[in-house]
Amino acid sequence: MGARLPPHLRTRGSQNTFPDLLPLGFGLLSMVSRSRGAAPHSRRKQHMNTRKFSILIGTLCLGAAAGIAFFSQGVQAVEVPPGDYSSDINAEPAIASGDHLEPAPAEGSFQKSSGPVGFETSGRKQENTEGWTSGIIRGDVRLAVSVLDKLGSITVIVEEVRSAFGNGGDQRPPARLYAQVHRGEGTPTFKVTDVPFSDYPYRVTLHASGLNGSQKMLAVTKDDPLHDVVLSITPGAPFSILLRDQDSGFHTDIDVLMRPVGLPNGRLRLAGKSDNFGSVIFESVLAGNYQLVSTLENKPFGEPQTVTVLPGTRNYGRKIQGQGHVMVIPRGVRVDIRVHDRNGYGIEGATVTAVATERRTAPPVEGETDGIGRLRFNNLAPGRWQFTVKYKGFQRVDQQINLRKNQKPLQKDIRIVRLRRR
Repeated sequence: MGARLPPHLRTRGSQNTFPDLLPLGFGLLSMVSRSRGAAPHSRRKQHMNTRKFSILIGTLCLGAAAGIAFFSQGVQAVEVPPGDYSSDINAEPAIASGDHLEPAPAEGSFQKSSGPVGFETSGRKQENTEGWTSGIIRGDVRLAVSVLDKLGSITVIVEEVRSAFGNGGDQRPPARLYAQVHRGEGTPTFKVTDVPFSDYPYRVTLHASGLNGSQKMLAVTKDDPLHDVVLSITPGAPFSILLRDQDSGFHTDIDVLMRPVGLPNGRLRLAGKSDNFGSVIFESVLAGNYQLVSTLENKPFGEPQTVTVLPGTRNYGRKIQGQGHVMVIPRGVRVDIRVHDRNGYGIEGATVTAVATERRTAPPVEGETDGIGRLRFNNLAPGRWQFTVKYKGFQRVDQQINLRKNQKPLQKDIRIVRLRRR
């Protein structure tokens, strides 16, 4: 049997027995050595087997000792005063490698949750509204996690939805009230008081710079003067625009303008230029309708299009899911105009307007000639076009040109003459 450590050097929280294994290993080695000394004239084969066996026994003992030492890392020997072994019994077991403690069951009663953050309005105490002469709109604001680092001041706008002109011809502007959202601990809240009773609905809108604020329609009347609402603020969404021709080719170096249309108010115009892949990317676009206007060298390039941007939603983590739109602009014909006088000299500053006579909804394309009287129209759709040239002191000239599909670039000279003096 192996030797046992004295009580004052025992380890706490472990049952290691490597002190017992070491004497056993050394005992086996000594037995092998004695056996070798008793038969010095043994055959060579037996001598080699005995040597290999001793090496194997020594390797096993050293491996066992190293393994026990590795798994007992973090266990400290604690010195206990002689004769006092109560600490071995009363001490709390340490959590070492391989030890697990079962969790203790919770005790006491549980309380039901009041609901998610942002729905505190449902638990508000009902008030007696009898005798009120105006209404109150109050509520909570739900915030998306991705807007916390971008959030500034929040304003609530209450607008009466009606025209400023009444049926009798009298003019009375619609009611409009503002209130700041209180941002303390917990859910942001707001309260708008002195809201006039009206037969028309009210639109309640949240406004936060650079973010989407939701809105709600409600009626404030004598019979229903108090309203509790929940509004939310969400981030803008990445929006990409791809400019393609009829063959899915790229339109590069095209200026694109996103012009807000309708509600909500307060959105900014966004401008960009298409890259080598014909794409324009806006990092954060607020929700609503936009008109896309593409131009090349300050001239219309294709017809305007309208898109709708939705509020930003998270795809995974805090990353906002992107949105996009493809603008298909057919490639047209390049037309180079040169305006000159009767002597052939180019006229600088002449105004040239091109109108598609077969498409009344198409906007006119206009430009001015350069120092040698030249002007280029890069992408005119196939069809009939009327070119009008105007210059102060010269007669107006109108010419019509028919452009065909896949036509090569066209160069057109237009001569203008001076007005006759009376």
